[in-house]
Amino acid sequence: MFAAKLMHDGRILHYTSGTCIVEAHSPRWHAASIHIMAEIVIPWNAARRWLLPAALILLSAHLLVWMYHYWIADVPWLVRQLVALDEENNLPTWFSSFLLLTASAALVLKRAGHDPMATGAMSTTRELRFWSLLAGGFFVLAIDEVAGLHESFHSAIDTLWVWSAAVLVAACALYFVPLLRILPRRTMLLYVLSGAIFVGGALGVETIGAPMDADTLIYEVTVLVEEGMEMMGVLLFIDATLASIGKKTIPVRID
Repeated sequence: MFAAKLMHDGRILHYTSGTCIVEAHSPRWHAASIHIMAEIVIPWNAARRWLLPAALILLSAHLLVWMYHYWIADVPWLVRQLVALDEENNLPTWFSSFLLLTASAALVLKRAGHDPMATGAMSTTRELRFWSLLAGGFFVLAIDEVAGLHESFHSAIDTLWVWSAAVLVAACALYFVPLLRILPRRTMLLYVLSGAIFVGGALGVETIGAPMDADTLIYEVTVLVEEGMEMMGVLLFIDATLASIGKKTIPVRID
């Protein structure tokens, strides 16, 4: 539902059409100041309804293609490149990037619909900064997913990149503890669980799979577990964020 009010001296014009309500106090539309109150209803189960089936299809395609390749006959390179979870610039990579962008967008909506009465002792400015940093972090992860920035970092150093990432993750987790403490218990638990699943796949399973022979089915299964945990972690985070947003009225002023 959208409601817009044009404010200026002059006669009053009231117009209603569908879900848009406009009130004008001016015969000159070009000189008006517009106040828009946008009520956004978020489909809180969008992640599990649309994104979860897509993730399961991609994960299943990876497993089936590699099982066929190792157990029955060679699969053409182009087909493997298209669905392999550990390849770049293919369907799973772009889908994972889209998931991360969706999480970033959900956090932007969360910030826009911020309720200062629900923050307890935390200042509004500080909480808004937390949501902004989270949204920016997911956006960077989405870029990294398609650009492979962490792979470039790994090739530039001698040690496995996950150790540097683990230190960064621990620092970020400590930084966001104050935000977690003021969230509703259910949302807080889901955030912690989603983070544990994502990090467990991105760092934990990555470490296990690093020394494996890449030309084996067991390695591809490890990749499946790693990428699957990352996808499920982001999906759970999106689901928790959308559920916490619900229906919000967001004010916008256009002068």
